[in-house]
Amino acid sequence: MNRHFEEFDPIKEKLRGARPKAEEDLTVEEALLAHLTPLIEDHLITEILRPIKTGKEAVVYCCRADPALDMDLVAAKVYRPRERRSFRRDMVYQQGRTRGSRPDARTLRALGKKTRRAQLHKFNAWIAHEMKTLQILYAAGADVPAPIERVGPVILMEYIGDEAGPAPVLASTVVNDSETETIYRRVLHNVDLFLSHHRVHADLSAYNILLCGEDPTIIDFPQAVDPRYNADAFDLLVRDLDNVGTYFARQGIECVDPIEYALALWRKHVDPNR
Repeated sequence: MNRHFEEFDPIKEKLRGARPKAEEDLTVEEALLAHLTPLIEDHLITEILRPIKTGKEAVVYCCRADPALDMDLVAAKVYRPRERRSFRRDMVYQQGRTRGSRPDARTLRALGKKTRRAQLHKFNAWIAHEMKTLQILYAAGADVPAPIERVGPVILMEYIGDEAGPAPVLASTVVNDSETETIYRRVLHNVDLFLSHHRVHADLSAYNILLCGEDPTIIDFPQAVDPRYNADAFDLLVRDLDNVGTYFARQGIECVDPIEYALALWRKHVDPNR
């Protein structure tokens, strides 16, 4: 096991009767790993193997699944503390989310303030939104990781890859010419399917599409928006299509016009009069 994981093991510390460190005294890595302790106690995972993706907003760990889950490996996405993560253009993505989730009056009042409690509400809402989006899209048959459980700032989901390592992102994969068209059409199918279930990914690119053979899996949905309530959703949809098209055009694929295709999808699923 990686040396960094051996330096701080919350389970071993608890068993030894050691007084746990105060949250403010933990390093960032210790704090992230500590959030995985409840997953062990709840018999969701048995071992933390290694980090597989590190970003500004979250770190994803490959974990050994508890036998009760009937799978070997799972991915645990641990959001960084709200003080340490930085979502770009946060308000663009949060626009309209309260209408979609219908929070109670107390929550609405808290969200309108700049208190610590309000910030905690926003942080938790961001995580809950990604979990809900995964549940909706996976149930609809989209190519996304299967969501398993959310525990605090952790989303436990299907691991895409094998014992040797996670599936590579599309941007770093050499794809056979015969497969490229198939993958592109599959991604377009997912964009269509997302919109039919009131979601625009809003940050789609070749960097958040994993590839196992010819099978793409789209990841990272915290910024996903609901086109019914977000005034920027159409522009974000166009950007998604443009980003994906730019990558595939470089592979020699004839790609859709992002604006025309977005309009067709929008008229089909959102507003026929646009």
